[in-house]
Amino acid sequence: MFPDVVHLKQFYATRLGEHVERLVFKALLAMWPDASDDAMLVIGYGAPYADAYLKTAAPLIVCMQAEQGAAAWPAGAANRVAMAHDSELPFQNNSMNRVLLIHSVEHSEQLNAMMQEVWRVLTPGGRVLAVVPNRVSMWAGAAETPFGFGRPFNVIQLRALFTNHQFTISNVSSALFTPPFIAKLSRRVSQKIEAIGRVCWWFMGGVLLVEAEKQLYASLKESVVRPRKTFRLPHGLLQPEGAKSSKSNTSPSNHKVESN
Repeated sequence: MFPDVVHLKQFYATRLGEHVERLVFKALLAMWPDASDDAMLVIGYGAPYADAYLKTAAPLIVCMQAEQGAAAWPAGAANRVAMAHDSELPFQNNSMNRVLLIHSVEHSEQLNAMMQEVWRVLTPGGRVLAVVPNRVSMWAGAAETPFGFGRPFNVIQLRALFTNHQFTISNVSSALFTPPFIAKLSRRVSQKIEAIGRVCWWFMGGVLLVEAEKQLYASLKESVVRPRKTFRLPHGLLQPEGAKSSKSNTSPSNHKVESN
């Protein structure tokens, strides 16, 4: 069971959801400060995190998964949300410079197909950033948050996921070091724990942020035909079969010697 768009909206409207949004958003901006006029695609429920790129990305599209449902965004402006199956993205090849995956990887029913689609729509040199629940954190078991649903990952599993789909890992980070029950009670204590966690145990955050790049390597389209080299053996080292037989049949006894 995965949370739908209604539950996701309700969570981010709570005090805990606002706290989560602020901390994850800070880690996200540390890796992607701006979109620099890039074509950007957000897959999953990424509306709370896409506001910062609304003015810089051109265009910016949020693609919500069909299993979760969709809600219009942004409020009071032209809708930028599309709904589709993550294994069949309605975008052209090499059409996006950046892809942000949030509330999507852990909920995808066809993860390999989705990663293939991400590769397809990215331009060569394009970057993808995934925000995924951390398997070793308390947030992965917190059922009152969206991170307590779906399949969590650890760092090794995420690296394997991207490298198996021909991506090159460029950066790994983490956020949400504060346990969920403390994040509910004290914002000040939570901020201190976050500051300590980023320095001392970065891999223990509630969510992992993994950035990867689509790199294409040059290959030879046609096989190279090398000219054959002719090797010549020294004269007399190898002789034809006929020459051997004629030489063997020639002996002094076959010659007549006349003597006076």
